[in-house]
Amino acid sequence: MQLKELSSTITVVNSIIGVSVLTLPFCYQQCGVVLGSLLLLSCSWMAYRSSMMLIEAALSANRKTYFGLAQVSFGVPGKIFIEICMIGLLLGTCIAFFAALEDLVASLFMKLTGSSILPWQHALLLCTITSVSVLPLSLQKMVSNSAWQSLTTIIFYILLMFVLVVNCLRLALSGGLTWDEVHLWHWSGVTKCLPILATSFCGHPLVLPIYFNFRGKSVEQMNGAFKYANIIVVTFYAMVGLSGYLAYTGSVKGDILAALPPSLVTDGIRIIFLVSLTSSFPLIILPCRQAINTLLFEQQKEDGTFSVSGDMPFHRHVTCTVMIVFSTMVMGVLVPDVQTVLAVMGSTMASVICFISPSAISEKLRRGTLRGRVILGMGVILLLIRASSISNLTAMELLQQPIRKSIVPIEKVNVHLANTTKGHPYNTGN
Repeated sequence: MQLKELSSTITVVNSIIGVSVLTLPFCYQQCGVVLGSLLLLSCSWMAYRSSMMLIEAALSANRKTYFGLAQVSFGVPGKIFIEICMIGLLLGTCIAFFAALEDLVASLFMKLTGSSILPWQHALLLCTITSVSVLPLSLQKMVSNSAWQSLTTIIFYILLMFVLVVNCLRLALSGGLTWDEVHLWHWSGVTKCLPILATSFCGHPLVLPIYFNFRGKSVEQMNGAFKYANIIVVTFYAMVGLSGYLAYTGSVKGDILAALPPSLVTDGIRIIFLVSLTSSFPLIILPCRQAINTLLFEQQKEDGTFSVSGDMPFHRHVTCTVMIVFSTMVMGVLVPDVQTVLAVMGSTMASVICFISPSAISEKLRRGTLRGRVILGMGVILLLIRASSISNLTAMELLQQPIRKSIVPIEKVNVHLANTTKGHPYNTGN
């Protein structure tokens, strides 16, 4: 990799990796080592190709935004549809962040106090963190991914991967790894985990902003940056997913942080991830706020762009931010687990934004290709997965879906029960 591509590659990596990394060991447990790896590689390739489709279509149509591409391809209805899907995807991401944030806050609270935590205390702690930290950061009109934010995120990812790999190797060398419980291929887990894996590579809302931010970069240079970034991400995901699954074969649930045994290292990882999540909220809320603004109030300019979020009137800026932050916080408290949110996103809005729309736009503005039709078909399959899961869910089952329960003190549980941080087993495919 050339040095001039390094900065753009790192930016793309940061735009892809997110809270979904916590669910990768769960996906390997559900699908098996071989099938899980194949699905991971397939989603990575499709995300890479669809990202390049967006860039090539944007240059062909002389547009700089996803919304502008949708409008020139399918008119105003297409633009509105993409805006709604984009808003839903970003709101879902915020909900997943809040669900993970609540887990972290609750586990750290129990570590400090040594007492159990009730559901209303969950909500109070999360509301406090949101009011004093998340909301003030999100109210910034212009948000930049500063060096310390990127460094914090990278430290967490490297430390998490290092801990999981070390634990896996230690078990393997000591003979404590139960190979009989390790599965290579589980077809039954595909419908549960494919939407999560698809969401894990969903950096498409930032593809065009990243490309046009790096002025002077050719399509070939950005193609190399996206290719290297996807290789890095899929390698990292595979190491986290595989080592986490092998190290905690019998206790892998939806959030791998909850499976780690209590220790100073575990506490350090949780604190770093808490800071990383909190500082990442503005990077998600900014495009969400802009999508809401363009949907409800603003028309596209002649050059195919829209005003940035910072140009919104102050009262609209504050109102929109407060509504986004606290509405997604409430949903984050109510959802049973992180992977539930990611699975719903992966089989609905993410399938449209990542696979269906880029393929359809490329087909409309340029020319159709076999790989474009393959990616389009995968997006349709993800939608069908969600439709079939909804049709099989009765009204009584919907009413019986549990909300996160209280958590018992850490010192009263063993290592394998530490994964009940939310109190609700991660028994869905999300």
